Amino acid sequence: MTQSDSAPSSFKSVVVPILMACLGYAFYNLGDAGSKALLEKYHLYSMQVMLVSAAVSIVFMTMYGAIKEGKKAFRTDKPKLMLARAALGQVSTLCGLFAFPHIHLTVFYTLIFTSPFWVALLSIVVLKEAADRRRIGVIIFGFCVVLFIFRPGSGLFNIWSGLILFNALAFACQLLVIRRIGPHESRFLMVNVGAVMNVVVAVPFLGGHYAPLTGAEWLIFIGLGIVNGLGLLCIGYGFQHATSSAAIAPCHYTQIIWGALLGYYIFSEVPGMQVMVGAALLIASGAYLIRHETRRTMLKPGV
Repeated sequence: MTQSDSAPSSFKSVVVPILMACLGYAFYNLGDAGSKALLEKYHLYSMQVMLVSAAVSIVFMTMYGAIKEGKKAFRTDKPKLMLARAALGQVSTLCGLFAFPHIHLTVFYTLIFTSPFWVALLSIVVLKEAADRRRIGVIIFGFCVVLFIFRPGSGLFNIWSGLILFNALAFACQLLVIRRIGPHESRFLMVNVGAVMNVVVAVPFLGGHYAPLTGAEWLIFIGLGIVNGLGLLCIGYGFQHATSSAAIAPCHYTQIIWGALLGYYIFSEVPGMQVMVGAALLIASGAYLIRHETRRTMLKPGV
């Protein structure tokens, strides 16, 4: 296969999955911003946040899936893996919801961004993927940039930061399960199975912890359900179609860029010089990864 023949293949298996994953993490940033705004008021109503956003996600994904793929959107040959992904999603979601109001944003992002490091390690150990030193190098470099940006203080280690660290590990395991599920299973069903499990988990714990919502807050709840569903669709596509898990893992670091923008426009947080420098370094490392993966795919026989 010539270089010109392999170019479309490498674009589809490298560039598109990476761009989709970056878009998915951007949707997750929108979800984080919405959750932060809600939990500042409803810090005792985490289950309400989870229940309403999950219900909205079910409605949206069912309609979108039916239009996009018809009956195929609701079939799977791997129900156990679908349930395993959903269960890991519950662990990740609950850890984040309970800890988010009690932890500084800098510590939150520093710990949550350990997820790509867990993905790289677990993909080598569990999926037996090749330990490409350049991929691993980009992940370690990105994590060092995160530490440079946020520089967590002495209050890093407590029960809430422990929950976020466990959140990162559960999220990494979830991504590897998505890769095991493969590219031919319905991503719409994958999102809906998780959303239904959210509802099942949340309902028994609601009790008297319910607060009436304003029109603006209902819009935020609806938006949470939509953007979280879209985020998982995009990230699921990236991990299902990429050449390796480690190639997609560094995309997680792009959340710093979207987080800085949302922090500025929504919460009036002005990013410091270290954030801007770090963002530039992450963009450079991401561009290097795309170039490396594209060349590697084009040179691999049979791709």
